[in-house]
Amino acid sequence: MEEQLNTLNIKSKKVGLKMHKGKTKIMTNYENDDTIQIENASIEKVQNYKYLDKSTCMKDLTKEEVDIRIGAGWSCFGRNREIFLDKNMPLSLKKQVYDQCILPTMTCGCQTWSLSKIIGNKLKVVQRAMERKILGIKIKDKIPCKNIRQQTHIKDVMLFAERQKWNWAGHVARMSDNRWTKRVTEWQPRIGKRSRGRQPLRWSDSIAKAKGGLWHREAGDRNRWRLDAEGYILQWMDEAS
Repeated sequence: MEEQLNTLNIKSKKVGLKMHKGKTKIMTNYENDDTIQIENASIEKVQNYKYLDKSTCMKDLTKEEVDIRIGAGWSCFGRNREIFLDKNMPLSLKKQVYDQCILPTMTCGCQTWSLSKIIGNKLKVVQRAMERKILGIKIKDKIPCKNIRQQTHIKDVMLFAERQKWNWAGHVARMSDNRWTKRVTEWQPRIGKRSRGRQPLRWSDSIAKAKGGLWHREAGDRNRWRLDAEGYILQWMDEAS
């Protein structure tokens, strides 16, 4: 790996680019304690890193990523508080701002999430808290979430995230240019065994549960795949109501 990085550094300089040694990190699943250096500068090995505002790691970081997105969602909500907290502002306008600004911020990159019920509930709790602020009500008012949803008509965060994931899964399955995106999705390890106990939720588990292990083939029919999306997100429908 050190040889490849040094080659990259040399080639970059030829076109006027300079590799920043402090920002360059190494993440690998190959266990090796050797120190990798570029021009006598040691390159840090990390277990995860953040790129384009998204955490990347060899293991599933859905929980950590969701926490980041929730923080970004609240930040965006705060920047638009003059709209959401204005009692004279029409609720329809608040809904439009929420669906176009807050929801995309909270679900950025949701196509790659492995969502469990616990993580899904965390997202929904945050959205209900935002909806109560928009309506000007408090928890002690004891208004059921179902009634709040009927008033705001805001897109449910979990239904939105799962629909995005379903659409992305179909897009990946229909790729025909042998990109890494599809190759990694279909890859199966030839050696080794999974650890004992309940296994971590994998990205494709929820899709395979709904469509079976051969879901890649069914996704080839774009129109049918779109129609099947409604059945896939039904698993979250009860919680969203």
